[in-house]
Amino acid sequence: MRAGYLDCLRGIAVIWMIIFHSCYDMKMLGMINWNFSQGFWYAFPRVIAFTFLFCVGAALNYIHRPKINWKNLSKRSLKLIISAAVVSLGTYFIFPQQWIFFGTLHCILIGSILGALVVNYRNFAFILLIVILILQYAVGWDIKWVSSIVQRPSMDFIPIYPWFWAVLLGILLGPYLSKIRQLEELKAPPFLKLLGTHSLKIYLAHQPIIYGTLWVISSLI
Repeated sequence: MRAGYLDCLRGIAVIWMIIFHSCYDMKMLGMINWNFSQGFWYAFPRVIAFTFLFCVGAALNYIHRPKINWKNLSKRSLKLIISAAVVSLGTYFIFPQQWIFFGTLHCILIGSILGALVVNYRNFAFILLIVILILQYAVGWDIKWVSSIVQRPSMDFIPIYPWFWAVLLGILLGPYLSKIRQLEELKAPPFLKLLGTHSLKIYLAHQPIIYGTLWVISSLI
């Protein structure tokens, strides 16, 4: 079963991802001189990552309730392991100083597995969400704290802590969102449904296409 509102969200996130990476690649190629370390361009990719991870959590309610669908989890995990390895290896050889050792796909992989284990224990999921948010915002153990431990630059660093909170939020809010009649009856427009259904394939293919195209254009300018 597919939820129309999740296909819409994934499709929108894919469009945002393509826009951001197009601009970021232009920055890397010297075509623009925008600051990606603060303001809108700092927040934008984090909103995109949150949207994908929230959708991961919400979708687990359709797949692994009332019990874990181990066949689906194994198949999906294998697909994500291969995809994440492709991203890591590709960036290691092309951008060895900033290769992606734990990016969005890696976080989705681990988040999907951990999320499947807690999706049927909602009280525990809620407590875990609160604990992560307290540690992140009250204690200050946020992503910068994690980065101080993992002192290696990366083009895309989305550690499972603290980002697992987004998956947990999707797990907890998913059932309530699905009961909202407008969302329950919402059918994603064909274009957004196409993007949402094939988001993994697009994720893997879009960067080589965008970067290669922009590299050709920048060489001719």
